[in-house]
Amino acid sequence: MLRLGLTGGIGAGKSTVAATLTELGAVVIDADAIAREVVEPGTDGLAEVVAAFGEDVLDADGALDRPALGQIVFADDAKRQKLNGILHPLIGGRTAELVSEADEDAVVVHDVPLLVENGMGAAFALVLVVDAPVDVRVTRLVEARGMTVEDARARMAAQADDDARRAAADVWLENAGAAGALREQVERLWHERLVPFAGNVERRRAVEVPTDVVTPAEDRAAVGRRLAARVAVAGGETVRRVEHVGPGAVPGLSAPAVVDLLVEADRPGIELAEALAVSGFPVVDAGRHGSADPGCPARILVLDAKDRRQAKQARGIVKARDAARKDPQRVRTNPDAVRTEVALP
Repeated sequence: MLRLGLTGGIGAGKSTVAATLTELGAVVIDADAIAREVVEPGTDGLAEVVAAFGEDVLDADGALDRPALGQIVFADDAKRQKLNGILHPLIGGRTAELVSEADEDAVVVHDVPLLVENGMGAAFALVLVVDAPVDVRVTRLVEARGMTVEDARARMAAQADDDARRAAADVWLENAGAAGALREQVERLWHERLVPFAGNVERRRAVEVPTDVVTPAEDRAAVGRRLAARVAVAGGETVRRVEHVGPGAVPGLSAPAVVDLLVEADRPGIELAEALAVSGFPVVDAGRHGSADPGCPARILVLDAKDRRQAKQARGIVKARDAARKDPQRVRTNPDAVRTEVALP
């Protein structure tokens, strides 16, 4: 199973992407729909909310009066945390149910409006972000949803900005062009990356690692941070640290387009190897993993933090990377030597 996160600012076109992915065969799980479902009339969720905040949060029909509830919790952190304590477990439980109902080889897309704001990116194999220029989004909100220009801009200002979304995005879908352009992007993504990615995860197959030395991509460091975060989440409590290392972790150093990661874990074994494999990082050799993502090759070295020799090896790898980072002149004048010194063993 391949689990993706989908997000985007209001009016950007996230619903169009979700609908297109559904047509292509993905299982789309809508976080907003679940949040409404768990507090529908007659549910335990609504009963808990009423017990916590009183009958005033109900409308005349006995349904949740969201504006009334919003007025109670909006400016009160304690009450908002109390509400989240009620809703989040219910939403998480229902989400888990829907995921469990999907086929083992499914592409599951979690449609989460506040994915970036809540720092959820590491929980997914990829994060897809839909974007459009501010003026385009304002026009859509005014024409399609009846908002005023002021309300539309206020809603957008309350969400994550473009810099935060770009830092979280593995895939950036631009929705400023013709009506069918966004769909074309999604269809291409589906056939060229998502389907092969899901197949590789199912078959525990890593993509080939490129060897050609290329100019560093502008987002190379951000890609490394995202993969490191995902490996840390997948590994759980046994993982002590995940470091972006190797030639690609040295600013300005031309290198193959591959992410090298060093994982230090407490007595890594079969359980950790399996956790990484199902998260998109299949085993390629003892203590070594690759990436199942055709769009992001990786090499991952897993070392035992409780083994003296391996712990010393880990320190040496990080030390070599840090030394290279501190000597940009040598990176420029002798890149071949630097690549050799910082390469994963």
